[in-house]
Amino acid sequence: MGGGWAIDGARHAGITVSDLDRSLEFYCGKLGLELRARRLYEERQIAEIVAVPEATAWDIAFLRIPGGEVEIELLEYKGCERHSGSARPSDYGTGHLALFVSEIDTLYADLVAHGVTFRSNGPVEHRTGPNAGAKSLYAHDPDGYIIEFTQRAPR
Repeated sequence: MGGGWAIDGARHAGITVSDLDRSLEFYCGKLGLELRARRLYEERQIAEIVAVPEATAWDIAFLRIPGGEVEIELLEYKGCERHSGSARPSDYGTGHLALFVSEIDTLYADLVAHGVTFRSNGPVEHRTGPNAGAKSLYAHDPDGYIIEFTQRAPR
């Protein structure tokens, strides 16, 4: 871009959660992400950054995704009114986290047995296009945020 600035790396992706302990059980306990750090933040500059002045604190955890350097930040806001942002994947303003996995059929069966909900009735194979032969599915975290799992196509 012009103007002398440039993006020079990825830092993390953030997901706001209703209950950090419950979300850590999902992301670490069920998905196997690694808890790197957790802290209760009370610094007022965070309220300024996020423009939620009534928030009094943020319980924040950083998780490492195996096989990469980008972390996931889970944030639970304290001291302010909160509402669910959960929506259908087709509703604008929503998002999802996409993860590569091995043995997606086994992952699906294991997570269903542990109470995780999915949007499809199992992994769906990509039949055409650049991902032909890969399999994907969408799951919901405890707050309804979408997690996409993809098993790469056989080589």
